[in-house]
Amino acid sequence: MTQLTDNFIAALHRLEKSSDVDAIARLFRDDAVLSNPLSIHDSAESGAAQTFWTAYRAAFSTIESEFINVVENDGVAILEWRSDAVVEGQSVAYSGVSVLESDGEKIKSFRAYFDPRELVAKVDTRAVDATPSDVEPA
Repeated sequence: MTQLTDNFIAALHRLEKSSDVDAIARLFRDDAVLSNPLSIHDSAESGAAQTFWTAYRAAFSTIESEFINVVENDGVAILEWRSDAVVEGQSVAYSGVSVLESDGEKIKSFRAYFDPRELVAKVDTRAVDATPSDVEPA
């Protein structure tokens, strides 16, 4: 794994354990675009990475992610993961894939792909900036 991918995984685990958003946000360029099925933050916003990761962590009482597989090539890392969390007192497990694109120094794009139905049933979607139309299956 590249150092940037290792740093991302370590920073995510730190965020999940201690709610330290700064460590993960520093890994992103100012013009980074971050998205998942429930939320999109881009360079048009000041502090997009900070906002995205703050909302991510706020959605869960606790969360712990495990990375199952990591594939990297030419500035792109694909991370397969599984997360176990507690949302409003209820346990939830979900899995997906995240794609990191970097310029070699910082992350310029983060996209996570997962089925949001399990989370939407338990998460107050306002905490992750979603609207009902954002989470309807295509």
